[in-house]
Order: sequence, then C-alpha cells, then structure tokens
Amino acid sequence: MTSFVKHREIVDTVWRTEPDGITRFDKLRLDKNERIGPFPPELLKEFVDGIDEQKIQAYPEVFPLYEKLASFHKLETKNILLTAGSDAAIRHCFEVFVNPGDRLIYLDPTFAMVTVYGGLFGANMSGVQYDANLEIDVDKVVSLIDQETSLIVMANPNSPTGTYLPNDSVKRIAEVAARYRIPLLIDEAYYGFCPYTAMDLITDHANIIVARTFSKVAGMAGLRVGYAIGHRDVISLLTKFRPMYEVNSLAILFALKILDNWHVAEEYGRETIKGRNYFSDFLKSLGFPVVDTETNFLHVDFGQKKDKVIQAMNDRGMLVRGMLSIPGYENYTRFSVGPREVMEPVMRAIYDVLEEKRIPFNSK
Repeated sequence: MTSFVKHREIVDTVWRTEPDGITRFDKLRLDKNERIGPFPPELLKEFVDGIDEQKIQAYPEVFPLYEKLASFHKLETKNILLTAGSDAAIRHCFEVFVNPGDRLIYLDPTFAMVTVYGGLFGANMSGVQYDANLEIDVDKVVSLIDQETSLIVMANPNSPTGTYLPNDSVKRIAEVAARYRIPLLIDEAYYGFCPYTAMDLITDHANIIVARTFSKVAGMAGLRVGYAIGHRDVISLLTKFRPMYEVNSLAILFALKILDNWHVAEEYGRETIKGRNYFSDFLKSLGFPVVDTETNFLHVDFGQKKDKVIQAMNDRGMLVRGMLSIPGYENYTRFSVGPREVMEPVMRAIYDVLEEKRIPFNSK
C-alpha cells in the first residue's frame, strides 16, 4: 500500500499491535505481568494528598528522583538516566549505538520491543534461540560477537521464557563484547521476583548497562517510569537522546513515595514468589506440565483442556494470554501471578472446569 507521505522504506517491514480496545480495569489482570495485589491504603492516600496544582501546571522536576535513585543504589546521579519505562531505555540504546546494517545480538524470543527497535533502526538481527530445555548456548552468543556488532540485548530474567542467565555467563559475554567496545544491555524488568542481578558487574565492566523499571515489583506500570544504570561516560551518551522531560510529575511523585517505602515492593515480591510456587504446585498436582520462572509469571500446558480453561477465565473476568514461540511449547499459556490470596480464585476457576477432579480443592 502506497502512503500519502514519503518515509523510510524499512518502516513498512515493522508490525505493531494495536492498543487494547476493551478496558482491562476491574478485571483480574493475569495477562501483562503487572502488580495484581493492592497497595497499602495509606501509601495511596499519601500519594493523592501530595498532588497539587503545581504538579499538573508546572513542568516536571526530575532531579529529586535522580538523587533518590542514586542514594538507593549507592551510585552517583551521573550513573543514571530516567526513562519512560525500561522500553525507553532500550530505545535510547538503539538511538545511540545502532547504525543501519549493524549486527544486533539478542536472546530469542525476547521482549517484543527489542525486535521492533531492531527493525526500525535497520539492524542485522541475530537472535540466539532457546533450546528444548529453555536454555541458551552462551558459546553461540559469544561466537556471533564481532566488529560488525553494535549492541547486545539480554532480558534477564527473560520475557517470555522467564529463565535466568547466571552472572558467570553474563560476565563472559561482557568481556568478549568489551574487546570490540560493544555495549551489553541487561534488561532487569523482573528484578524483585528474582534474587540475582548484573548490578554487581557494572563496576568492573564499563560496557554493561542495566535497565530497570518501576512497572513490575514496584507496581507502577500505569505511570511509566524506568531508568538505565551504567558507567557515567556511557550514560552521558544515552542522555543526549533523552526527551525534554524524562517522566511526568505524578510518576515522579509516586516513584519517590515507593522508594521511601521500598518495603512495600519487597513484601509484594516475596508474597508473589510464594504465590507463584503455590500456584505451580497446584497445577502440577493436577498433572499439568509447568514451566517455572524467576519472574511474576509462569507457563502451563492444559493440553486438550486449554480452550475450556481459557473460556472459564474469561467468563469470570480473568484475563490471560501469551504463549512460548519455541518448538514444543506452543500450547503453553502464560499466567501472571501474585500473592496466594490473589491466585486462589484462579485456582478455583481452573479446578471447576476439570471433567475429572483428581484431588479435592482446598485453598487452605
């Protein structure tokens, strides 16, 4: 189809999903890996009480959040760039490092925006695929690194697999990449549900950039706050592509509030891990294969009962979606998880549609 305006030809090769046309509010949102448990009422009240006309009328004042994050991570403000979610941090890396025709190395499958940006920036995309055991061949990753490579992106824990690559493997990749002065971007969106992090590697590996988000364990997906952390010289390059104001005033207000009350996020992370394990044990007890993860989601194969279970979810206002585009895992369904009390209605819905109930359902 011919467009009314001239544009870069590569744009025609990129496909994007459309925004949700039906509200997801007032439903149990098990489809996008958001926080699905409530905030403490006093925390929300403090946030609302902090909103005044200036927060709406004046341009955002971002520096207090830079200072708070620097203190939180025991770094300097020059090691941090605020972004509108971690996906904006990923985009800035493409803007700074990737020229048309450069090699982009990533784990396949991965967070969808990685390949979207790869397409838009004309990268030569080299995805290293997960095997039948959902493992990555690190030797394969390393073998692809060469002078033509401009960026390596690893979501860790990965989405959609939920798997984690240990720091020994990350360090090995970073060291080979450093020989060619290639940045290694580690997307840690799911940190908080996983006890490991590449933050320990930043000091000794100046080419490592860690992207974080407030959308997952902090529960702020609707406010779009993320950030990149790295060597000050690397962050200074990314900063050249920041918008006039990185995030909005209400996002800053709540991010400051949650950092001052980080125990709220930590508690949600702990309870979600318990809920994830509880839900996994339940599914396995019914004989369903489960892919456990280091995130706030898991994958389950309902076999021939898949359509029936999904319909039961929809009928009860429970939103689920997602699959693993890996051979052998096509029938798996992804479930976002939360604390045990949130998962019990989900378990009841699954149990109720089984034709042969193998164990009595008991949520206690």
